[in-house]
Amino acid sequence: MGILAGKLWLLLFSTLMLMPMLYNNIKTEGRTLGVHAIAIISVFFTMLMRVIVVSVSCFNFDYLNPYIFVLIWQLSILVAMVAVFYLVLNELKEKFLRYSNTNDWRYIVPGLFEAALLVLFNFHSMLMDDKREVIDAATSVSLYFIVNFYVIVGAWLCYKSYLYNLDFDIKYIARKHFFYYLVLGIALFVQQIVFDDVEVGFSLAAFLFFNYMTRSRTLISQDPLSGVNNRVSFSKYINNVFINRDHSGAYIVFIDIDHFKQINDTYGHIEGDEAISLVGKTLKSIAGEHNAFVARMGGDEFVLITQTQNEEDVQRIIQSISFELEERLIFSDKKYDVSVSCGYVYAKPNSKNIKELVSKADKQMYKEKLKKKGNPSDAVV
Repeated sequence: MGILAGKLWLLLFSTLMLMPMLYNNIKTEGRTLGVHAIAIISVFFTMLMRVIVVSVSCFNFDYLNPYIFVLIWQLSILVAMVAVFYLVLNELKEKFLRYSNTNDWRYIVPGLFEAALLVLFNFHSMLMDDKREVIDAATSVSLYFIVNFYVIVGAWLCYKSYLYNLDFDIKYIARKHFFYYLVLGIALFVQQIVFDDVEVGFSLAAFLFFNYMTRSRTLISQDPLSGVNNRVSFSKYINNVFINRDHSGAYIVFIDIDHFKQINDTYGHIEGDEAISLVGKTLKSIAGEHNAFVARMGGDEFVLITQTQNEEDVQRIIQSISFELEERLIFSDKKYDVSVSCGYVYAKPNSKNIKELVSKADKQMYKEKLKKKGNPSDAVV
């Protein structure tokens, strides 16, 4: 009875965390079966089935077959783990992959294989009493390994996301998720060794709550159209990195989309937004590779700050922006070209007038734009 009371308490506590998240998610996304909603529902169902399994075991209902409930509970663990893993994958894949990933299905294949094994093992356990302990052990071990498979792959993706092609806030999320997966892996190992049991429901509920909080933090500081940091986040970054502490110098790059008004007038504002989004993804990718900070200042204007003292590094970054934009356009169906003009200035060590320097970089960018206008070959189609 004590075990059942504990499971009921965890279910109640998790419900208080999960249900508000589910409501806010459905309200925000405008649909009931998005990735986030499925993850929340599957984790809640896993914990509910755990309570039912413990109840059936405690009260020995003659008319209920405990193996059916155990099988459903095990399958629900599998679905919950895949759903949570897929949730992280969807949040991170565009952060470290430059182009769309169409092979997400391959991560589900091990889960489908494990589901078939669970059904086979449980039915064998019901039919063969003399080998029940061996089959039960095989079931537990197979479930333990498949859950840890998703934990390890999730940790690797978070670590990879932290290293490559990330902006300031996504680095924060990936790092936090990576440490969570490490802790979860250790906790599952201890549970398996000490208690011979895999209990992941409450851990996943805590992760979903943590994920909800980190996503909320990103939404506050992220520009929704371009996906890079917004002006508020830019001010915080300037204060934290430059104004409130000493620094070793940095280059400030002001970036503006060429012929943006022409794109809007010719193809419409929706395509104008697409152009901003395309440039935002490019800048986010380049900023992650060079450990730089990028923010949208408004309209078609962006600022990139890289803490380097080498002007050649800045020139390489600007070249990379142009090359990647061209590369992205090859994979898109746009009827127009997208290019940017860049101007940069150097912020000397411990200088605090960063916003003034941004204005100077803006003027340098404008000079670069005027040079391009004198060259007909740079015109947008």
